[in-house]
Amino acid sequence: MFSIQISINACEDNNDSGPGTPGSADQFTASNDYKVNARIVGIDMGFGGLSTCADIQITQNGNIVQTALVMVNSDTIPYDSMLESYQTSLSTSTSYDLSITNDGSLIASGSGVKPPGGIPTITNLDSGDVHQTNSDLTVEWGSVTDVTSWKVTTITGGNPSYESPLLSSDATSHVIPGTNFSSGGGTVYDVQVSAINGLYPGDDAAFSDPEVGYDIEGPKGYFIGLTQSDYIEIFVND
Repeated sequence: MFSIQISINACEDNNDSGPGTPGSADQFTASNDYKVNARIVGIDMGFGGLSTCADIQITQNGNIVQTALVMVNSDTIPYDSMLESYQTSLSTSTSYDLSITNDGSLIASGSGVKPPGGIPTITNLDSGDVHQTNSDLTVEWGSVTDVTSWKVTTITGGNPSYESPLLSSDATSHVIPGTNFSSGGGTVYDVQVSAINGLYPGDDAAFSDPEVGYDIEGPKGYFIGLTQSDYIEIFVND
């Protein structure tokens, strides 16, 4: 699932990264047996502007890699065993470059990534809203700058239950099909909108079983900028 966990403690000393305009995503043929999902994540820490964190997952033949040397610009990114990813706050920069070394070899590199220019906000729903089972749900949000695509997701009982395709950069709404809301009886669905900088509509394979590297050279996977809305809790009744 696309929604991620970020350690707020790891990001609390961060600064505003300053958004910008990305280039188009490049696709690179994988040259090794690693998979890397690398995200530069903008987080609203409540004091104005965005703090910026790295969140990077590395696997080799399906096994989690815990001992890689991960660098974003001049920052070394430590491994977080609880979240099973490399995470830390990042120094202020207008863009971010990535290099990953494991067993003495460079296994991944990418450059020029930055998060979107703001945190998306869901505008037509409030936590506690009641929705009817098997009915479509429209999700609307405000635009932010430096976005190449959007994604809408839901979580039910801690498990992923819906994931939209990548939506165009000018999208401000999406309809979740009613078939996603088949569990009534007050079941809680957490709805979230993600702003993405670096992937485009049609690049959905990046999040499932990619055959190439999207803006990352060496492994399969991707290197993107990301901001995510707060979850909105929707209660679904029969």
